[in-house]
Amino acid sequence: MQAKACHNIIPPRLLPPAKLPSTASHITLPSHVPRAITITTSPTHEVYTPVPEIDDTITAFWDYQFLFVSQRSEATEPITLRVVEGAIPTDFPSGKYYLTGPGLFADDHGSTVHPLDGHGYLRTFEIDSGSGQVKFMARYIETEAQAEERDPVTGKWRFTHRGPFSVLKGGKMVGNTKVMKNVANTSVLQWGGRLFCLWEGGDPYEIDSKTLKTIGKFELINNNCESLAEEQKFNGDFLDVAAQILKPILYGVFKMSPKRLLSHYKIDTRRNRLLIMSCNAEDMLLPRSNFTFYEFDSNFQLLQSQEFDIADHLMIHDWAFTDTHYILFGNRIKLDIPDFFLI
Repeated sequence: MQAKACHNIIPPRLLPPAKLPSTASHITLPSHVPRAITITTSPTHEVYTPVPEIDDTITAFWDYQFLFVSQRSEATEPITLRVVEGAIPTDFPSGKYYLTGPGLFADDHGSTVHPLDGHGYLRTFEIDSGSGQVKFMARYIETEAQAEERDPVTGKWRFTHRGPFSVLKGGKMVGNTKVMKNVANTSVLQWGGRLFCLWEGGDPYEIDSKTLKTIGKFELINNNCESLAEEQKFNGDFLDVAAQILKPILYGVFKMSPKRLLSHYKIDTRRNRLLIMSCNAEDMLLPRSNFTFYEFDSNFQLLQSQEFDIADHLMIHDWAFTDTHYILFGNRIKLDIPDFFLI
């Protein structure tokens, strides 16, 4: 329906006011005047529904938009954060909160990687409840992949590893052996007075807790791989033969560690032990799973290791433990090798 414009509308004339009674003498009172009565009604219970503030909705929306935006800058010196709203409680524990995560998703040459392949970006929030201040620092973790993909002079990035979840722009699928890259972007470990950043499938990187500078790769479990490998029994079945064929390819060509350290660790506070787990590289392509659990003291001395073979292909993300058991969650998957290589 379209609205029609109306012009030159003349309002109607006003009617004369109605005539009122001439005097109040004509008013007669009733013979019976009713008494006042009280009417009691039950109050209605209205449910108050708070209306969300539009500012919070807009803020949440834009926070998510910036969740996967590359961060090109670093804060190598402490920056005191400005208070926007509220205050730190006086009884809030003072200390440092470390957070690592993917910080770079696009390079300077048109390539984009999956967030899980983004280079590790370590941040620290130093909280002082006495002064009510929070100081912030941030640095990229100087992994081997970061040193190769970032120009130290210009600061420009060029992705060379496509990672397990990404494909580079113009990058060749066949013949590109730079697949797995340790970006140390998954979790932070503080143990034995030292700080580490971990990745799902490689050695942790040690970090200076004050400056956030990268000290270097820390081989926590690979020193024990040879002795563990000698203990493995070769039964001569099809899977063992396939594993022997895959090992030199994965270890030599694709530069994978025999034991791939997982980033989810546990702390046994009762016994003061660090519990960590690894899987075999070749099990990614075989319908079986091999997991090794390690227990370290505060000096990173190996106190115990135990290996488990599971006749099923499991995708493990996290795990748990009790006083007597390690607990794995069996997320079973069906492996399709031909289609896997045709992705």
